[in-house]
Amino acid sequence: MLAQSEPVLVMQDTVFFSYGQHPKTKGLGPIGKGNSPGERGLIMHNALAFTNAGVPLGLLSQCIWARGEIPEEEYQEKIVRLQCTAIEEKESSKWLVALRETVARTPAGVKVVTVADRESDFFEFLAEAEQLKCSYLIRARVDRKLVPEESEGEERILEALAHAPVLGEREVVVPGNGKRKTRTATVTVRTAAVTLKPPQRRGHAKDSGWSEPIAVNVIASTEEHPPEGAEAISWVLLTNLSVNTFAQASEKVDWYAKRWGIETWHKVLKSGCQVEDCLLEEAERLARYLTLFSIIGVRLMYIAYLARAQPDLPARKVFSEVEIQALHVRMRKDMPDLERPTTLRQTVRLIGKLGGHLGRKCDGEPGVVVLWRGWMRLYEAVEMLLQIKRNPHLINSS
Repeated sequence: MLAQSEPVLVMQDTVFFSYGQHPKTKGLGPIGKGNSPGERGLIMHNALAFTNAGVPLGLLSQCIWARGEIPEEEYQEKIVRLQCTAIEEKESSKWLVALRETVARTPAGVKVVTVADRESDFFEFLAEAEQLKCSYLIRARVDRKLVPEESEGEERILEALAHAPVLGEREVVVPGNGKRKTRTATVTVRTAAVTLKPPQRRGHAKDSGWSEPIAVNVIASTEEHPPEGAEAISWVLLTNLSVNTFAQASEKVDWYAKRWGIETWHKVLKSGCQVEDCLLEEAERLARYLTLFSIIGVRLMYIAYLARAQPDLPARKVFSEVEIQALHVRMRKDMPDLERPTTLRQTVRLIGKLGGHLGRKCDGEPGVVVLWRGWMRLYEAVEMLLQIKRNPHLINSS
């Protein structure tokens, strides 16, 4: 990451990899709600940095582990146990570790904002950010209690937002998934400055937990009139950044909407790289395998999204000379023209075509999954070209 005027958005998220179909693999843990043999695998938590344009820059934190066996207990017993357990002993500490590593690995002069979904909304995360003096933008999970004297008399977050004036309206692109199509939603934006009460804790959690109220800014991004049959967009966001104007609040909504980037990367690992098909028989070896493909996945996303953000960038800024040569030999049966350097967009489209992308007007730019297929085929050509360069006599041999 280089120093720049715009902040780097660091998306935190957790992904589960299922290896329950490989019963011989040792060291796996449950990834569902129970200890079913078919629901076993590994858990990975990441902090992945992005530019404002959605181009991935690299991983700042990664943790891979197998969860211990889930105890058999009633719901109320589970609540009491969690209330008495210190945060460092919980799985939720993954958010704090990633936050600390993000701060420690951020170069001087780079402003970073951690963006995360509702799972990160626990009081210790906000307290850790206060102590580290780092910026965050997270989605609220619960309607927290407030300190009325420091929140204009309001007692709950939603109550404070209900009484806040509308700053304006804007559009938000809602990405598609298996259950919905991509669409554009019109949302109203409200903000409120509030102070959160610390939650009640018991046992070790009370001794080690943060006990002081925390001041935050709250943003509501609400779709008042969703299309028929569509779920309305309703985001309540917590941040320690300034949101005094509509422009500032709208910017934060934009940043949160880019959180989908890390989920796209998860799709790259699962659907593109197909890491869940790996047959390694030890969890430790699987973890190393996942780390390797994490780097490959970031590289693929970087190429795909940079080509959209900076299509006229010379391909040599991203690809090696031998990669460009091998691609041209494979796809155009000729070496690249040195007088007319290939652009990044042209190169990415060629890799996409190699992976099966048809390149019609209605097809758009190549996606990461098709680029993965093209990338694998490209490296067969790269390896062959390297062997010929090292051993020129091969092309003259019988």
